[in-house]
Amino acid sequence: MQLGKWLLISAFLFTLIGCGTDSALDPPSKQRNEDIDLSEISTDQSISQEPSNRAKDILSHYDQITTIKAVNSDKEILIAIEIKHMERFKLAKIREQLTKEMKEEFDNLKVELSTDKKIVMELDKLEKNLKKQVYPKKDLQKKLNKLVEFSKEQT
Repeated sequence: MQLGKWLLISAFLFTLIGCGTDSALDPPSKQRNEDIDLSEISTDQSISQEPSNRAKDILSHYDQITTIKAVNSDKEILIAIEIKHMERFKLAKIREQLTKEMKEEFDNLKVELSTDKKIVMELDKLEKNLKKQVYPKKDLQKKLNKLVEFSKEQT
């Protein structure tokens, strides 16, 4: 009889645990996720990186995101994010929801959001170079265009 009671209780507990919320992306918390890999870019560039920094700040409130890289030109912004491993099952929904939110926030810029690891690494290199030196507008635009084309090829 004891065994039956324990089986019933454990089955009930497993059912409760399994019936969690099915939200692809939890709403952003009020405070910034401190575990996130985030670096601000200087706005002393020929093209102000303020939109990129603002995008990073907005996305840093989501607990599912572990890394955010972003660079912008006059016409477009490229954002690359990494998602926690267990959230990758919902990757398409998360990408769609975040892209929509970023397009609403930056309606004057063409927004590209990528979850590709290679784009994250390339944007990281570009951010580090932007911190070290001032890029001319043409060079920054050319590099950003290559990364946007590359991100579209991957999807």
